[in-house]
Amino acid sequence: MRGHEECEAKNRLLKDRVTELQRSTTELRKLASAVEHSPISVMITDINGTIEYVNPKFCQVTGYLPGEILGQNPRVLKGNAQSQQFYSDLWQTILSKREWHGEFHNRNKDGSLVWELASISPVCDRSGAITHFVGVKEDISELKRLQKELGQMAHSDELTGLPNRALFYDRLDQVIIQARRNQSRFALLFADLDGFKAVNDQHGHQVGDRLLQEVARRLIFCVRESNTVARLGGDEFIIILNDMNQWEGPGIVAQKVLEGLSAPFNLGELVCGVGVSIGISIYPDDAEDSQKLISCADFAMYEAKQAGRNRFRYSSKGR
Repeated sequence: MRGHEECEAKNRLLKDRVTELQRSTTELRKLASAVEHSPISVMITDINGTIEYVNPKFCQVTGYLPGEILGQNPRVLKGNAQSQQFYSDLWQTILSKREWHGEFHNRNKDGSLVWELASISPVCDRSGAITHFVGVKEDISELKRLQKELGQMAHSDELTGLPNRALFYDRLDQVIIQARRNQSRFALLFADLDGFKAVNDQHGHQVGDRLLQEVARRLIFCVRESNTVARLGGDEFIIILNDMNQWEGPGIVAQKVLEGLSAPFNLGELVCGVGVSIGISIYPDDAEDSQKLISCADFAMYEAKQAGRNRFRYSSKGR
C-alpha cells in the first residue's frame, strides 16, 4: 500500500513538472514570437559582444541579413558621433550588471547614418554571472530632424533665415566673453536700409519681403563665415565682426556692404534699389556690455542718416 502511494506521489510530481515545462515552453514561444514580430530592433550578444541573434526588424532597419551580421561585433554599426569615452562608459555600466540607456549614431549597411534610442540589459545565470546582453533600439532619426528644425526655427529669422534677435544676443555675449578673456577687440555694424519703406508701401509686403531676403543674401557675402549677420526686425540688420586685430577694419567691411547693396535688386518683373546707413561701435572702446555697444552703433547709424544716408559713421567714443 505504501509503495503504491509513493508511486502515485512520484507520478503527480512528474506530471506537475511536465505541466510546468509545457507552460514554460508556451511562455518561451510567446516571448520568441513577440521578439520576432517586435516593431523595434532586438539584438542579443554574448558577454564578449559577439552577435548571436537579431530580429527581423533589426534586419529591416539596418539592411543586414542575419548571415551577414551574426558572429560580428556591434561596432560594425558604429558611426562617428560618439567618442571612445562614450563606449567605455557603456561597457562599464553593463558589466556592473546595470541597464544602460542612451542614444547611438549608427551606420546602416548602405552607409546611411541613423539616430537610435537604445537600452542594453545584462542577462545573468542562476549563479549571478553575466552570460548575454540584450539590446533594444528604436530609430529616432525623424525625431532628431524635427528637433533640429524646431531649434533652427527658434533661433532663425523666419523670413531671411539669418540668426534672429535671440540668437544674436547669445552670440554677442559669447564674443564679449572671449574678447575680454583674450583682451581683443571686435566691432558691431548696425545697418538700416534707406528707402525700404517706399518700396514696401508702393509695391506691397510681398515685394518688400523678397527685397529683405536679397539684402540678407548680399550681406552674408560681405563678411567672413566666422562673423554673424543677424536681422533684428523690420529693415534693421546687425553684424558682429570678430577680433578686428586679425583682419581688415570695420570701415573696410562697412564700405563692402555699401557697395554690395548699391547694385539694383532684380525681383522678377520689378527692379528696385535701396541704400543703407551703417553705424559702427567697437569693443571695448565704446562700451564693454552688449546693450551699450548696440546703443552706440544704433546712434552712429542715425548720425549716418542725418549726414545724408547711404554711408557709415563710427560711434563718437570710438573715433
